[in-house]
Amino acid sequence: MEQWLPIIGWWVLIIVLFWWMLIVPQQRQRREREKFLNSLKPGDEVATSDGICGRILNIDENMVTLRIAEGVDIRVLKSGIMRKLTKEEATKLKSVLRKGG
Repeated sequence: MEQWLPIIGWWVLIIVLFWWMLIVPQQRQRREREKFLNSLKPGDEVATSDGICGRILNIDENMVTLRIAEGVDIRVLKSGIMRKLTKEEATKLKSVLRKGG
């Protein structure tokens, strides 16, 4: 039995290292994503996973209404919002929308 203790110890160490390197970062990333999605509010300029940029008009539990052009509103899944646009990107988006494309 004493000859198995070092082998068992190494396996436990390997399992703990894999857990620490794979599971913990995924959990942290999921928490950060949930925090980001919960921080969204009307008026934020965002980009979706499909590359659609627009301003948030309304947020339901799972859906977001985006204005992507004057008079053009779409509903997307909240989980499809990938990031907030920077002020420079939002300004550029507004100028493109004013010019009509």
